Amino acid sequence: MYDGVGKVSIIDDLPKPSIKPDEVLIKIKYCGVCGSDVESFKRAGLYAPKTIIGHEFSGEIVEVGDDVKKIGIGNRVTVNPILPCYDCYWCNRNQENMCKDSPKGLGTLTHGAMVEYINVKAERIHLLPDSISLEEGAAIEPLAVGIYSVEESGIRMGENAAVYGAGTIGLMTIQALKVAGANIFVLEPVESKHQLALDLGADSVLIPKNWKKVQRLTNRIGPDHVFDCVGIAETLTSAINLIRKGGQITLVGMDPEAILKSFYALAIFNITLRGIYGYTQDTFRTAINLLEKNKVDVKPMITKVIKVNEVPAMFEILSKPHDEIKVLVEFD
Repeated sequence: MYDGVGKVSIIDDLPKPSIKPDEVLIKIKYCGVCGSDVESFKRAGLYAPKTIIGHEFSGEIVEVGDDVKKIGIGNRVTVNPILPCYDCYWCNRNQENMCKDSPKGLGTLTHGAMVEYINVKAERIHLLPDSISLEEGAAIEPLAVGIYSVEESGIRMGENAAVYGAGTIGLMTIQALKVAGANIFVLEPVESKHQLALDLGADSVLIPKNWKKVQRLTNRIGPDHVFDCVGIAETLTSAINLIRKGGQITLVGMDPEAILKSFYALAIFNITLRGIYGYTQDTFRTAINLLEKNKVDVKPMITKVIKVNEVPAMFEILSKPHDEIKVLVEFD
């Protein structure tokens, strides 16, 4: 449970949830620790205190509501954690990530999946093919973030893209860009992450202070697209200096304290700044399809699997400089 800044606690007396006719009950197997979980732990954010965290997860269905069809007990699943209203302007246009209730979702403003059992609406469920493990299933949500950011950018095959950050979302974005046929340059300060970025599709990986080399590698023009998967003031300012005139910057990472001081450069260089939040049901289906066909690989990003009692200590570790990429919490 997220108890506020610097506080994560373990609650051991929660009752097993009951389900409504349109819901299923899932026994959680794995739940990922997201960067947004850690950011809220460090300095607040989107999360409501006294909320059970967890929005990247997989598990097995153990109970099915009376109105649920085509889903059965024993099915292995992951879940789209966005909780749309289903009846606003955006929901009616298959843009549920822009729902009027956004950012309402499991693990942020309502109880999430870092718990033994969770009840969810059946239409949020995505079945896992046999070839996808439950560990991989818990990484589909961040994969969907990377895919959605690339889809919405409009990048074309053969264009040049720079990615700031080789954490979980950065590495997912790199793989989505590889599928899209882009030339990929990555800027990452932690050199231990450089080889993994190369292994997963990057053409070149540099430390951020060497960003000018990317311009040299793009005929001194700059990349067509920049994906900021960090979202702090320093990376956004650097992205504006790096992007070619008329290029597009896509903000994938979010830091509520980031302050942009370069609006003038956006104007005089005709730069487009695009925000991205979440994904759609179709994006989840694409993520599962790409994973099933081995077009992307999430296994190398899972650097540690821990038990529930290790979660508070892990948040302390992840709130400081570290080498972990994706930490999963395993439920027996």
